[in-house]
Amino acid sequence: MMLRALREAAELSTAQVAEHLASSQPKVSRIENAVSPVSKGDLMLMLNLYGVTDPDEQDRHWQLARAGRERGWWESYRDVITGSLGSYIGFENDATSLKIWSLGVFPGLLQTEAYARALFAADPVRTEPEEVDRLVAARMQRQQRIENDGLSLWVVLDESLLHRQVGSSEVLAGQLERVASPPPGVTVQVLPSNIGWHSGLSGAFTIMEFAEYPTIAFREALTGDTPVDAARDVGRYTLAFDHLRASALSPVESKKAAASVTRELRKEQQ
Repeated sequence: MMLRALREAAELSTAQVAEHLASSQPKVSRIENAVSPVSKGDLMLMLNLYGVTDPDEQDRHWQLARAGRERGWWESYRDVITGSLGSYIGFENDATSLKIWSLGVFPGLLQTEAYARALFAADPVRTEPEEVDRLVAARMQRQQRIENDGLSLWVVLDESLLHRQVGSSEVLAGQLERVASPPPGVTVQVLPSNIGWHSGLSGAFTIMEFAEYPTIAFREALTGDTPVDAARDVGRYTLAFDHLRASALSPVESKKAAASVTRELRKEQQ
C-alpha cells in the first residue's frame, strides 16, 4: 500500500497518525512497511485523515490490504522473508499475471536454482550458508505457481543480463538455457543494448494483475520492492512496459539471442 506516501503528502508525522488512531508510532511504522497487517477500521481512519474520502478509492485500498495480509506458504520462511519482501510475495501469490522489466538481475520467478544461490551467496549481507539455503528454497517454491497454477509471466530483459556473470560461467549458461526455453506460460523478450533512451532506464519494475483486485505495480529498490497503487501511476508503468516490449526483440529472436550466448559460454568451458 501507499500509506506512507499518502501520509507524507498530507504532511503528517507518524506520531500524529498514531495519536489519531489512539495507537503507537511503532505500530504505524509497521503498517506502512507491511510488517504488520492493518485492520479495516484503522485503514479507514488513516485514509480519512489523509483526505482519501472517495468510497471507491477507500475500497480499493482495503482490497489491496486484504490481498497483502493473506497468510500463505511463505510464512514458514519468516526467518529470511522479512519486511516488504513478505508483502510482495503475498501479492505475487494472489496475482494472475505479472509483467516484469528486469535491468539488474534475472527475475526471481525465472531464476535457476544455481543462479539464485550464486546471487544470494554474493550478497555481503548474506553471510550464513543456512540463510542462503532458506532463501533459495523459498525462491524455488515461488516458481511453483507458474507450473501448478498457470501464472502468466511476461518478462522483458535488458540485454546486459545475457552477459553479466553471477557465479561461474556454468551458472550463467544454465540460466540462459532457461531463458532460451522458458516454462509454459512464460514469455521472454530481450531489449537490445544499442537502444538509447527507453522507458525502463529509471529502474526495474513489476506490474501485477489480479482477478478480484485492481492492478498494482512494484518498483525495485535497494531496500525492497515499493508498491505503487495509484491508478494514474500504475497506468504510467503499464504504458512504459508496453513501450519496452514493443522495442524489444520478438520472443523467438530473444530465445535465439540467449541460445547464441549460451553456445559461446559452452565453447569457452571446453
